[in-house]
Amino acid sequence: MNNSVKRKLKVVWLCGFSNAIVQEKIRPFKKVGEIAPWITSLIKLFEKNDTIELHIVSPHQWIYGKRKFELKGIRYYFFNQGMPVLGRNWPSFFPLDLWTNHYFVKKHVSEIIYEINPDIIHLHGAENTFHSNAILQFKNKYPVFITVQGILSNTIYASKSKHLRTVRRIKNEKMIYKTFKHFGYRTETMGKDITNLNPYAKLHWHNYPMKKIELIKSEKQFDLVYFARITKEKGIEDLLKAVAIIKKTKKNISLCVIGAGKTDELKVLANKLNIGQNVYWAGFLPTQKDVHKMASTARITVLPVYSEIISGTIVESLFLKLPVIAYDVGSIHEVNKEDEIITLVPRGDVQRLSHAIIGLLNDENQREKKADMGYKRAKEMFGASNDEIRNQLLKAYELVIHDFHGK
Repeated sequence: MNNSVKRKLKVVWLCGFSNAIVQEKIRPFKKVGEIAPWITSLIKLFEKNDTIELHIVSPHQWIYGKRKFELKGIRYYFFNQGMPVLGRNWPSFFPLDLWTNHYFVKKHVSEIIYEINPDIIHLHGAENTFHSNAILQFKNKYPVFITVQGILSNTIYASKSKHLRTVRRIKNEKMIYKTFKHFGYRTETMGKDITNLNPYAKLHWHNYPMKKIELIKSEKQFDLVYFARITKEKGIEDLLKAVAIIKKTKKNISLCVIGAGKTDELKVLANKLNIGQNVYWAGFLPTQKDVHKMASTARITVLPVYSEIISGTIVESLFLKLPVIAYDVGSIHEVNKEDEIITLVPRGDVQRLSHAIIGLLNDENQREKKADMGYKRAKEMFGASNDEIRNQLLKAYELVIHDFHGK
């Protein structure tokens, strides 16, 4: 009888994330908000797993050196992403990380990964140089699989930016796409974008798990809600201008803005547009549940984002049965594969955006119809089970490893 035990596949995830549990363990001298919650959700699928030995390597703000711990069968390695010894971020007047092409990040990651000696490295996101830059040194040394989180070079504002950090991020991202060939994707448009960057790319479909989103029945207090990072590229300025147009015929139009960002200039803009009293700035809310609770007090979600694969705001709104209006960018149109669920507007057309909002606000039956269809479509597109997602990744790992070793 063969009593040998099959060796677990040794997998490294190279990613950038944080949550409250992590920070309890590594004790940064300044707390940060939750980062990349989809990574936290995916981790849960491999806790106490008998198939793979999972090692997670991630940068973290406000720590000294490296921190390591094990929890529920998963081994975590965090390294200081900023100034050595001091544990602080690199100051803008002395960006040594950029001048050295992220030398310290690559050094930390190489030391950790060579110690682990994994069977495969899984990079989550090529666009963030605080961890992605380090992957290039492992070409031809380990099998590498890259899950696409977003493509920075496709974004309008980033591609036009002259800022050194953004320019370097885009250059690094493009180099990664050209250097490696196995990529994880989750929308058809994303797959096309990857092959545009690398015609020889091999694509592997896999989802990230969604945290269960509970429907919240709330009395409606606002006409519109925006919940995302408060930036120009996410469309907040266009939305304020659309609200100003609507106010000419609907004096009491109301908008709730939820999220983190620099709002002082936007509040000045709102006052100039004569809608200062029509906008409620809720700010950053501590938990996703708090965001959903407040968002559910609105009739419509509006997210006129300029560049996006498919925003978490949109997905969450569909699960909350909130009808959505958005610019027609990225993969958003894939939600409308069979029915017009999301009201799509050409990017940058504020006039048509305002008309779409007025039309949906004035049609309660249409709002209810879109909410019900959106909920059903969200379950189809984003409701993959944990077992399905786990198996998608394990299959991808097997194919990547076999390809690397020429089997």
